[in-house]
Amino acid sequence: MTSTDIKKKTSTDTRKKGTDINHSRHEQRPGTACVIGLGYVGLTLAVTLAAQGRRVIGVERDPAVREQLARKQPHVHEAGLELDRAVDSGLFTVTGTVPPGHEADTYIVCVGTPVDESGVPDLTQVEGAVRSVAERAVDGNLVILRSTVPVGTSRALLAELRAHRDVELAFCPERTVQGVAVRELRSLPQIVAASTAAAAERAAALFRTLTPDIVQVSALETAEIAKLACNAYRYASFAFANELARLCESVGVSSREVHEAAATGYARGAMPAAGPVGGSCLPKDTAILSRAFQDHGSPGSALLDGVTSAHRATPAQVADRVADRMSHLTVHGPPTVALLGVAFKGHPETDDERSSPAVQIMARLRERFGGRAVPVVRSHDPLVPHARQRALGYEPYTEVKEAVDGAHLVVIGTNHKSYAELSLHWLSERMASPGLVYDAWAVHAHDSAALTGDVEYLAFGEGRPTRSS
Repeated sequence: MTSTDIKKKTSTDTRKKGTDINHSRHEQRPGTACVIGLGYVGLTLAVTLAAQGRRVIGVERDPAVREQLARKQPHVHEAGLELDRAVDSGLFTVTGTVPPGHEADTYIVCVGTPVDESGVPDLTQVEGAVRSVAERAVDGNLVILRSTVPVGTSRALLAELRAHRDVELAFCPERTVQGVAVRELRSLPQIVAASTAAAAERAAALFRTLTPDIVQVSALETAEIAKLACNAYRYASFAFANELARLCESVGVSSREVHEAAATGYARGAMPAAGPVGGSCLPKDTAILSRAFQDHGSPGSALLDGVTSAHRATPAQVADRVADRMSHLTVHGPPTVALLGVAFKGHPETDDERSSPAVQIMARLRERFGGRAVPVVRSHDPLVPHARQRALGYEPYTEVKEAVDGAHLVVIGTNHKSYAELSLHWLSERMASPGLVYDAWAVHAHDSAALTGDVEYLAFGEGRPTRSS
């Protein structure tokens, strides 16, 4: 039997079991779920579960976030997140403390697991959440760990929980893409691993209310590795695309054209588009997976370490190329700089500026421009609140036109559709002369002939700057 057959059999078996469970639940109200941590992961899950008729208690330690949610205003951007309906229905409530086990039969841990500069994960929030559950749970409760953790963490946490109560634990990793999490919660297969078969079926039954496809695996560690492997694989493929883009810049050719030539009529040649990659998940999960090799007695992974190094170097390489090009322009005094796109990505769109390559590029540029006085950075982003842009040291603008008027340098930092819809002709008409447009995602590489005035266009992965004709 192949791995594909196993997956299909697993999904079919769990769906069959679910028929009996769902039938019995017509006769009794689904149990209450307690979602601990209401960030991008926890809030979307809590609201989506409530939309399916389940009573959900959300636990959030930040009082400002709790107050905002009580006003039915989400503090994160997720398309299709119907927070107001969840609150108005009475099925979703928010508190600052973990409720006792007689008020919630299932606890779902969705807190963050950041890593430090060396890739060491900080499990303080996870361990704190589990400790709170251990203190409040009753025998028979189910704990579902959804936070990304190092390999072996779920089993260690299970031992800690069972030292206090007769509870079960499942690891059901979150795998949605930020910005479209609500849609993907209802469509993506859900991986389920648990301490017992009964616990696995309880967890599967909960997620089956959201998605029909359940992939049940035999060990907690299998699910932990599967989660990490998905993101590390994507991160590695992006690193390859970006390394190839750097080569194309050096040779003086277009990486877009290389991609098209490699993939046209040849599916094995398909690869991601080049562009600086950031966010909290892909770098973190790759670092955690890399450390797992050593944690479990295997030689370290030079491949994964190299992927991380390549991505970390990209923002500085981009900024240095921009600064070097700007040095050829006759600009008197500190240049006026406009950054279009502060979030770590533009598609799917998000308001999350954590680990944003655009922010890292701008920080390096400010260092390079230091000899001519650090310039004020005008910024624009469709979703990142102005207060958070100001906290980065920027001067935010509501309209793109206001940000780019008179700018010597415009950096298109994300691939947001609103920036792809701009015209280089429109941009260059409003910029100072001489000027430079740097396009980190090459969204306007096909339009570079539309430049006007003494303005150049330079894009990531494109070999030569383009000047207005």
